[in-house]
This record gives sequence, structure tokens and C-alpha cells, in this order.
Amino acid sequence: MELVIDTNIVFSTIVKNSVSRYLLLNPDLILYSPEGLILELEEHREEIMKKSVLEEKRYNELMAIFLSRIKLVQKEYIAPFLKEALEFSPDKDDSPFLALCLAREIPLW
Repeated sequence: MELVIDTNIVFSTIVKNSVSRYLLLNPDLILYSPEGLILELEEHREEIMKKSVLEEKRYNELMAIFLSRIKLVQKEYIAPFLKEALEFSPDKDDSPFLALCLAREIPLW
């Protein structure tokens, strides 16, 4: 099954060992995200580390594992779908994820 994974899901998998973490690591799922995911996670790095109570080395290890499971998509690929995504996106920051859903014709997680 293919899904577009939102930043909040990745955030939560790092913060808490949960079903989301299990699913993110499930090899039967093919996960996509806009390349901006990396920047967004980096912007919230301190907050994620604080909430997860992880030391930097462990945080980096988990992040590398999780990101290895996600296929990052360049903004040029989703650009033709951004206008449509903005029309129904409650938050403009979510529009790249919704545009990717439209481009790939797959659901958002």
C-alpha cells in the first residue's frame, strides 16, 4: 500500500514508540513525502528531542531509520497540483502533502 506521510506522523513516531512507529517500519507500506519534510523536521529538532527525551545520537539513529523508509519527492513533481491542493487545504503548509496525494493518487497518513 502506498501513502503520503505527513510531518506530524514522523514527529510522533520519534517522540513515542507507538502503532505509528510500527506502521512506518512496515515493509509492506510504500511511503512518500515532499522533500520539505527534512527541513520541517530540522526546524523542530529541539522540540522533538525534548519531547522524546532522546539523546542526540539515538535521535539521529531513529531519524535515519525512519527517513530511509520515506521516498522524498521533489517540489517540481508536485508543483502542477499545488493550486488545487491549496483550494481545499485548511493549512497552506499542508498543501505540498495534499498535492503529492493528488499527483500519486494515494491517501494521506
